Amino acid sequence: MKHIRIIVCILAVLAAYPCAAQYKTDTLRYAGSNDDYTDIVFLGEGYTAAQMNKFVQDVKSHDVYFFNKDPWKRYSNMFNVFYVKTPSNVSGAGLTPDKPIDNFYKTTFGCAGVDRMPWPTDMNKVYEVLNATVPQYDMVVILVNSSKYGGAGNASLKMMCVSLDGSSMETICHEAGHAFASLADEYWYDRDVESPNDARKTNPVKWQRWVGTNKVGIYPFEDTNGWYRPHQNCLMRYLDREYCPVCREAIIETIHKTSRIVQSYAPEIPKYGRIKIESDTVFSVKVLAPTPNTLRREWKLDSVRVAYNTDRYLLHASQIPEGTHDITVTVEDTTSLVRIANHSTIHSTTVKWKVVNKVTSGIKVLESDEYRFSVGPVPFTDDLTFWSEQTLSGPVRMELYSIQGVKVAQGVFPVGTPATLYTSNLQPGIYILKVFVQDKEIYSRKLTKEN
Repeated sequence: MKHIRIIVCILAVLAAYPCAAQYKTDTLRYAGSNDDYTDIVFLGEGYTAAQMNKFVQDVKSHDVYFFNKDPWKRYSNMFNVFYVKTPSNVSGAGLTPDKPIDNFYKTTFGCAGVDRMPWPTDMNKVYEVLNATVPQYDMVVILVNSSKYGGAGNASLKMMCVSLDGSSMETICHEAGHAFASLADEYWYDRDVESPNDARKTNPVKWQRWVGTNKVGIYPFEDTNGWYRPHQNCLMRYLDREYCPVCREAIIETIHKTSRIVQSYAPEIPKYGRIKIESDTVFSVKVLAPTPNTLRREWKLDSVRVAYNTDRYLLHASQIPEGTHDITVTVEDTTSLVRIANHSTIHSTTVKWKVVNKVTSGIKVLESDEYRFSVGPVPFTDDLTFWSEQTLSGPVRMELYSIQGVKVAQGVFPVGTPATLYTSNLQPGIYILKVFVQDKEIYSRKLTKEN
């Protein structure tokens, strides 16, 4: 009976959380890991099993149109696009919420009292599908197989629902402004909080940096006193238009928040410690650049620029001074389509390597083969640094003794923490270093401190 109860419980859990294989999911675009790039998911609504080929073609045609629209086009290689096949028993959508039809998500027009607003009335089903397929989505497009005009977008849900009338491709671009970048409608005002493209305060207005550029100004909403929009002819007001500079900037900033421009880098950065440079070494980054490429890549050795707008830097070991150094590369999108003052602070990426030169004369590092740790530099002039390449079993204690056997410095450091023993105040001479882990002496070495 115990085994039967366990099986029943397992079946109940599986029923509550369906596996991804229950739904057919395909990939249309792929930039990389879902955690690092912007994920769009198309869900089909009101397509029967016999209409799945139509759904796929509709997704592809809307995808092509969408990514030919600026600024989505510039940043298209930062997106993953998926589509999920969820066949309905009947085609189309209901006309009013009180008369749903047997489509997959029970989507109807007339939601929130607006005739042209389609929306799924079974949101539990929507989340069931998303959680089983692409739970880390950044925007969901529910494509409704109906020729009736309609569309709606919700920023808090990161979701839109759009029907297939003749303007549906432009409608998706408009609704993406809502669902992805939290933009507001500019043709009427029906909210209490500000969005990137509306404002109450006008002196200065939040988009002051754009005023006077491409007809950006401070225009009042005709139906609401005290609220203003940045443009008179933006896609967030009329279809078959372009995004105004203010809305375009908000979209780009959101892409930067949901995608990373540095895909990978080499060499790998040790979790603790430094990279030992024993020969000329290439440092590199792999980036996802917009089109045209507006990424700035600045390489520095310590604080000095050594390379610019290149994805690789060759470090000549014989040319760097003795000691430990920082190699950094900072990647920033310098697009002129963004004028936010702190853009470089928020949306730049820096990769930093710590390196120690083992080639230059006078620099040596003590190494323990058994425990895979290092202490250096040797000889030392200021402080001694300990770093481990493995997880040790307990805290590290370093003790430094004079040649007469007097303890002159000691430090205890938690597991996994690079440790620095401060010895700058010691006189030049001969010292003995002892390293302990959990009170077990694992290393001992005579060292020389120089001026």
